Amino acid sequence: MRRGACVRPHPLRPEESTPCTEITYSTTTSSSIRRGAYTERTMRQSLILRGVAVLLVVLAGIAPATAFDGLTADPVWIEETTYDLCTFERALGSEERTAAATYIANAMEERGLSVGTGRFSYSNCYFDPPLALSSNIIGVREGANDRIVVISAHYDTAVPRTPGADDNAAGVATMLEVARVLNGTPLNRTVYFIAFGGEETGLEGSTRWLADNPDLHDRIVAAINLDCVASGDRLLATTLPQHRWILDALPPSACLEETPAGLLDAARGDELAFRAAGIPTIRLYERDSYAIIHTPDDRPERLNYTLAAECARIVAGTVVGIDVAGEAPQVDLRIEDGTVSFRASGDTSVEVIVDGTSLGVLPSGSVTLPGGTHVVQAIAYGPTGEKGVATAMGEGVEIAPPAVSGSGITIPWGSRAESGTGSPILLTFPAIPLSYRLDRSEGVVRVDGYLDGVLIRDLEDGHAAIPIPGLHSFTVAAYGADGTALGVDRADFSLWSAQMVELDGGLLQVDEAGGVACSASARTYTYNYTPGEHYRITVGCDYRDTANVFLQTAEFRVDGPGGLKYERRLPDLPIFNDSRREEIGFWLEPEGPGTYDWIIFCSEGDREATETGSRVLR
Repeated sequence: MRRGACVRPHPLRPEESTPCTEITYSTTTSSSIRRGAYTERTMRQSLILRGVAVLLVVLAGIAPATAFDGLTADPVWIEETTYDLCTFERALGSEERTAAATYIANAMEERGLSVGTGRFSYSNCYFDPPLALSSNIIGVREGANDRIVVISAHYDTAVPRTPGADDNAAGVATMLEVARVLNGTPLNRTVYFIAFGGEETGLEGSTRWLADNPDLHDRIVAAINLDCVASGDRLLATTLPQHRWILDALPPSACLEETPAGLLDAARGDELAFRAAGIPTIRLYERDSYAIIHTPDDRPERLNYTLAAECARIVAGTVVGIDVAGEAPQVDLRIEDGTVSFRASGDTSVEVIVDGTSLGVLPSGSVTLPGGTHVVQAIAYGPTGEKGVATAMGEGVEIAPPAVSGSGITIPWGSRAESGTGSPILLTFPAIPLSYRLDRSEGVVRVDGYLDGVLIRDLEDGHAAIPIPGLHSFTVAAYGADGTALGVDRADFSLWSAQMVELDGGLLQVDEAGGVACSASARTYTYNYTPGEHYRITVGCDYRDTANVFLQTAEFRVDGPGGLKYERRLPDLPIFNDSRREEIGFWLEPEGPGTYDWIIFCSEGDREATETGSRVLR
């Protein structure tokens, strides 16, 4: 392949330049494992550089420039892998998802990773043979210590019979290229490369992996998610203000632009699952392909693989840059008369967490606790992710949000309601913007916010908070110079979906091939107990009628906690073979820590199988 590149000079270092846009003159690439519609490629059209001003994300003295020397990504590798993945049907219900997962696992092994998989079930799912419902593929590059950096990309597609090139075959290919680039680089921190399944159906794979691995959460320094990274000529980087240090850790690139986190943006990815878990995370993406994703036009010949290679270089450079040892900031925290005060070394920004809810980055003295006993944390991050934490328990004071009144201020995503009336708004976003709109700004000198009664003085519009699962209230009040409330609005909301975890409850199988055989498989899950969290447990029922045993009935049963029983009976139809796949689903709503068991059972005639699944809550 002969390539040319349109190049932008780097404004800070004119002697350096970074290719952002690729012009391809000819393509002659082959692969022994490529098949299907993309064996012959279509020549790509030249991409024209846009005259846009970019806000550079500048490396802030984290590592010397030599730390990034030799980290060169190859667009040809990324292109070949993208074409290969586009030959697999990867939408929900496709049996080729298993072949795609196998391809990714093999590619990880070729890049020196230790590979494992984690299967999970969907609601209303179709099963992949023989046991996998859907899978996450996890490749681990062991480091010298137990601290972890996660690099992720989802490999499923949203719609059948669409290639899913930019969304997100190229993201997976870029992640694999990062693994190849880092293969010979000694690292202190362990790197997890994860290809998530089920992103398009609700972040299923990432949510499940985090739920299955609670012991890893505190060890994860940062998570970098790649989703749509190979179209156009620039990349966008977004993170929460709480985790701004990751942006500062990115190597300089003329192709990179910072963009604010769209907290209520429908275009969301697996980074939200990490965000909900309180793990510092960043998403790298572009918006040039948004008009064609989830359509047959999202084809590999349309993509800019030089941009994807630049993305791989940025990610690899970030991993190396934050791998150097650093000191965690020192944080002092105190609670006096309900007001939270703190100080961090080096004038580092501080995230405030009250009773598990992150109030975001706030100045000292701006938070006052309501009556009762509260647990407060103040968290500050060093330039390479070292976390300094101070914890204090203290009493609040008797404060209360003012009653809704006037029309001077409104919450744009809420609905005006009197306190305690009406149904709460259901939100599925882990980070909530504490936003407001001043209908009349004249005379307003201060806006205060109240999240679940916690007072935040001088609240900035759009301030990001991460509430715990459950019901919440948010009140904003605009005040005049004399302290009079000029307008008050309130929104009640619930993070109900964050309270639900889906579990693969096991698989029951009755197979008449060569005589009736019954099998059952289940597993044990161990999590930390979270009040209000509940679980949907799905058990797959696979009936393979191949022998036409006359008038036999296959029985599938689950004996759930509390004596509840759930059944499926599939009668044999002797006229024709009628293999079927169904599911049994039930809800588990634990009242506290403990072990919750369910027994799965299947039988046909005198053949039967049984297994026990468990949910251990600590």
